[in-house]
Amino acid sequence: MNAIVKQAVTTFVMCACIANAQAQESTTSDLDSCINSEKISNTAKGAAIGAITGLMGSFLGGKKDDAGKAALIGAVAGGAIGYATAHYKAAGICMQKNPSWVPESNIQRKSNYKAVINEFKYKPAKGDFSVLRMLQMPQTVRQGETLKVTAKFVVLTPDGGEAKVKIIRKLFAIADNKEEEVPFYGKGEEERVVENGEHEDTFNLPIYKDVPLGSKFRVEYMLSLKDAKFVSESATVEVK
Repeated sequence: MNAIVKQAVTTFVMCACIANAQAQESTTSDLDSCINSEKISNTAKGAAIGAITGLMGSFLGGKKDDAGKAALIGAVAGGAIGYATAHYKAAGICMQKNPSWVPESNIQRKSNYKAVINEFKYKPAKGDFSVLRMLQMPQTVRQGETLKVTAKFVVLTPDGGEAKVKIIRKLFAIADNKEEEVPFYGKGEEERVVENGEHEDTFNLPIYKDVPLGSKFRVEYMLSLKDAKFVSESATVEVK
């Protein structure tokens, strides 16, 4: 094994060790244990891909003297997006295997029905009506903290009764100028039957301790009333 390959392999092992040592606490001990195991593999893969890409690019470009440097740069680049996505990919795998570990969504109807009717000047003649308000979440979050996100939507129908809505929640990790969708930490998609009025959907997203500073996460929330076209809102938070 030459020095370049040894250097790259050492980088992969270091990435795995760091991911294991700085594991983020999860909802239950079983989920936490599962995430820790899955995260090591995902983090190492991300770093490995980056290192191999940098190494091959250097050799193909005829710059063998820079091969070692390219491998390390590639490993760091691959590892950054790997660190930003590893926890959520691991959680997605674990929750897929164990559906009972998926956190329940928390959607509450607000007691402002008359105010909403007046706000939008709604009348039954308008037919089915829905509005998704801007997502409420901080612009920055610290490593190891929990990000609280609040989505608010209004549903109004001519009969004033209940109506079916479809909700899609998405999470994207952003690092190294790359954006990658990762499994949502909870119910990514669901259908609900809700009453007329305004509803508030609050959910928490863990920002694990070893996510790189400067990484960003984008939350996208999509809503469809009675199978109509989805409307969506998104917001981004930076880890500082």
